[in-house]
Amino acid sequence: MEAWKRLEGASLGVLGCVIALAAIGLITAVSVAPPGEAWMALGRHGFFLALGVGGFLLAFTLSSDTSRRIVIPAMVMLFVLLVLMLVTPLGRHANGATRWIQVGPLSLQPSILFQCLWPIALASWASRDPLRLRDIRQIFKLGAIFLVLIMPVLLQPDLGSVVILVFVSGVTFFFAGTPPKYLAILLPILGAFIWVASLAFPHVAARLTWWEQPPEQVLAGIKAFESGGVTGLGPGNGLLKYGKVAESDTDFVLAMVAEEWGLLGSIGIWSLFVAFTFLGFRAARNAASRYGVILMGSATVMISFQAAYNMAMVVGLLPVKGLPLPFVSRGGSSILALSLLLGVALKACATARSRRPAVTTLFA
Repeated sequence: MEAWKRLEGASLGVLGCVIALAAIGLITAVSVAPPGEAWMALGRHGFFLALGVGGFLLAFTLSSDTSRRIVIPAMVMLFVLLVLMLVTPLGRHANGATRWIQVGPLSLQPSILFQCLWPIALASWASRDPLRLRDIRQIFKLGAIFLVLIMPVLLQPDLGSVVILVFVSGVTFFFAGTPPKYLAILLPILGAFIWVASLAFPHVAARLTWWEQPPEQVLAGIKAFESGGVTGLGPGNGLLKYGKVAESDTDFVLAMVAEEWGLLGSIGIWSLFVAFTFLGFRAARNAASRYGVILMGSATVMISFQAAYNMAMVVGLLPVKGLPLPFVSRGGSSILALSLLLGVALKACATARSRRPAVTTLFA
């Protein structure tokens, strides 16, 4: 309870934006559901949101030292699980990738948990000794560990998730004070990853030339924006939800919002993410510890970058990737991972620096 009282205005504003986005997502899930499936959509999306709330409260309850202490064992266990998914029947293969685990009626994507765990580990590493950020050998050592950890993700294959993690890592290094000349090294490494992936996986090569022949999803999404106009067709009156837009309640939910709620609805969602970004950086600046500053900044970029990519993807400005709109799309794995990350980050913002940071020595 004491930690809640220490949350300042910007942190509370971040929570307010997330709650508003989640409410919009729940309303949209019901609105775009096919006839007769509204209650099912409400229950399914409500369950995922409840899972996210539970994850957030659990993460916020843990002390920052505890979160930093358990993040490395958690990443090791996740790494082992991802390897098992590749070499055993544990992983479910769909859409050309082995990314999911079937748990009863639910499909979970464990690799998304790296979006929660890696920023925590990286913030711990960077805050422990600021001088190591100017030691290129230390940075390369950390990069080698990162490469090993995400190798199963690359082999699924899921290049998009790796690109997100690399981008967020670069921004986190920048927040922490790494010299720009060291950050420039990330660009050729990222380019090499994409080049090798385009040679190894045909679907990656196809996505890199998306502008030559936009996917049907994108064309249908653009049509949804055109149909919705300024004010939209009204809740439940959209036509493209009847199987004309694949993943209409997940990756392309913004297109459904545009059709039923119009440009005003789309601008509303965009404005909430802009406010979230501004308040997130402000909360990072006001954090009580260096660890909190770095982690909150990293969490803000993690969520805002995914939102920006998703919105650009829907209108054909970026290649299509299985990337949900944070807290709005139906996606239990994403909601859980980002809720956990936000809980740990906000707790770090409200926690003063301890005398002995409880950080594992794995990255030492």
